[in-house]
Amino acid sequence: MVPEFSLKLAVKDVPPAGKSIEFNADAETCAALARRFGILELQGLKGTVTVRPFRKQGLIADCRFEATVVQACVVTLDPVTQRIEESFTRRWLPEQPIEPGTAIEAREVLIEAEGEDAPEPMTGGAVDIGEAVAEELALAIEPYPRKAGVAYDLPSEAPEDAAEERPNPFTVLEKLKKND
Repeated sequence: MVPEFSLKLAVKDVPPAGKSIEFNADAETCAALARRFGILELQGLKGTVTVRPFRKQGLIADCRFEATVVQACVVTLDPVTQRIEESFTRRWLPEQPIEPGTAIEAREVLIEAEGEDAPEPMTGGAVDIGEAVAEELALAIEPYPRKAGVAYDLPSEAPEDAAEERPNPFTVLEKLKKND
């Protein structure tokens, strides 16, 4: 899959002091991302990312972006505009193959629910900052957008006393008893 928004950066291109990059997605990229996310329109995506070395072979990126998305209201299908401002940090390390002869059961992995995410694998000595931004944007989009002041009213159920009359299975037996 070719990402719609790609900002590839190689580890060798990042100086020890780090590097700042500003980005602004063009109209074609915004349209492609809107199709990918199933939204009506992405009116803009811009931000800055600061990338610096991480554990000698990896990278860490601190990113801040803003976007304006237009979606269909889940109740009226009218367009709803959402302004998104997000920041995130991602870390990448080169993929390390499992050493031959190492049993997978011998490795122990500790996961902290509130801790940092594990570094992501980096292939070919480069990372795609643009794809990371697109992933974070997808997470920030409101899953059930509603137009201001619109509420979804559930259809009211019929009162219990007006419940549908169900046939009583014992009425058949009662009729048989009367016929005797």
